[in-house]
Formats: sequence, C-alpha cells, structure tokens
Amino acid sequence: MRSHCFLIHDHAVRGYSLAEADVLRKAVGKKIKELIQEELANFVKRAIARGHEKKTVEEIAAQIETFGRYGFNKSHSVAYSILSYQTAWFKAYYPAEYMAALLSSEIGNTDRVGAVYQRGHAKLDLQVLAPDVNESGYKFTVVGDRRIRFGTRAVAECR
Repeated sequence: MRSHCFLIHDHAVRGYSLAEADVLRKAVGKKIKELIQEELANFVKRAIARGHEKKTVEEIAAQIETFGRYGFNKSHSVAYSILSYQTAWFKAYYPAEYMAALLSSEIGNTDRVGAVYQRGHAKLDLQVLAPDVNESGYKFTVVGDRRIRFGTRAVAECR
C-alpha cells in the first residue's frame, strides 16, 4: 500500500483534499478505467496550474495509469509468490497427488477435467486409470506411484 499512501500525500500537497485523493486511490485499487482517466485529467490540470512542468506531470499520470491497469500491493505479491512456490514444489515432488487434487478441484465440470487431464498427465508422466467399482473413490485418488484412479464423481452418470 506504500504507493497508495504516496498518492494520497502527493495529492494533498498538490491542493487535493484527502477525500479527493482517496477517489483516485480507490479507482486505481479497483481498476476502474473511466474513473482513473477522469481523475488523472483533473490531476494533470491542477498540477500544471500549480506551476509543475506539463511533461513531468504527464509522465507521473502515465505511470499511475499503468499501475492502475496491472498493479497490486506488496502483500498480494508475497501471497502469490508463496502460493506459486508451494504449488511448484508439490508438482515437482508429489506429481500424482498434485494432479489428483487438480483434477478433483474441477470434478463437477467434465470439460475442465478433460482439459486439465490433456495438459498435465503427459508432462508429469502420470497414468490416469479408468473408474473401478472396487477401487475408485468419490474424487480422483492416487493408487500407486504415478497412477491416479478416476473418481466416480467425474463420471457423468454417477452424479
């Protein structure tokens, strides 16, 4: 949130009230394109009127707009990086368990199960076994080294 605090302070210095600065902060945080553009036009106009160089102000506005398209605070970055690391670790060291969980997460959507299966099983050198009345569980389950048994919930007629 450091960048948002900077914007609020910066706008307050440039003649904005905190409430006015908060409108731009919310627009950027929620990625509301029309409101961002409207507020940045106001920002540029006010900054130039206060004696700042047009080129510099427009560069700052462009950076804010770019951040508004794809930006998030550090806590989100950290959370995504931790989740990405853990996912990659499970995929590398427990590929069958990873794929069984991934397939099970899409179990109600046969099209998605098929897509996940197509993309993943060959790359991970896994064998997905057909449903078996004696061995299948409700979800996809690991039944051996690099072997996954099809879950009964994924079979359309067993829902």
